[in-house]
Amino acid sequence: MATVAYQGHPGAFSDVAARELVPGAESRGYPSFDATAEALATGEVDYAVLPVENAIAGPVPRNYELLWEHSTLRIRGETMLAIELCLIGTAGASLERVEEVRSHPVALEQVHRLIAARGWRRSTASDTAGAVREIVAHGDDTLAAIGPALAAELHGGTILARGVQDESENYTRFFLLARNDAASAGDRACVGISVEDRPGSLRDALSAFADRAIDLRFLIARPDRRVPFRYRFFVELTNADDARLAAALAEIGGEQRILGRY
Repeated sequence: MATVAYQGHPGAFSDVAARELVPGAESRGYPSFDATAEALATGEVDYAVLPVENAIAGPVPRNYELLWEHSTLRIRGETMLAIELCLIGTAGASLERVEEVRSHPVALEQVHRLIAARGWRRSTASDTAGAVREIVAHGDDTLAAIGPALAAELHGGTILARGVQDESENYTRFFLLARNDAASAGDRACVGISVEDRPGSLRDALSAFADRAIDLRFLIARPDRRVPFRYRFFVELTNADDARLAAALAEIGGEQRILGRY
């Protein structure tokens, strides 16, 4: 049976994405994004799933950096998961009894209007599914968690309300990662590049893609860390076949790495 790592406790949104991307695999939770990537890099698991962008909260920069730091890891696929946040209580709990809600800080921010309207206290947890597990273990019906329906199912929670997020169009993109000996296909690519510190260098690099009809989907800048205030750019591309991508990267030059094709 294939194994796939994700960050969080069973039932977390990353676990939901892992089950979708690798059907039938054994999903394994890890305490951090770094530990999830390390488990794949060392061969402890066959695949890993990491979130890279949320439609409300924005990108997850650390997970692009992990792809650069672990040179053996490659993106092999992606999925966009609709995020339905549920209010989850203990067995026999009711909405009227809730006084405090617990979840990951990002999830709490995404249900700000409900919390404010009800006057509930807030407390944080390492991830959404972990919050569900904690409140169920505590057994206090005045405590509720914000998390996925799967977490309620796996940890014995009671769903008090579904779809409680402020914005209905809430989605998270996830990458499926494998080691670089796995098969690769697709017209999408993610590339890390460093460009010269001169006026117009980033414009020239992006022009190398545009001149070959390679579409830019996403761009994020991250500190190089080796030189203060120098940056590495992560670009996601589509319509990027092997020949055109190779030609563009040859023109750009400098330090670069293809982080995956999918």
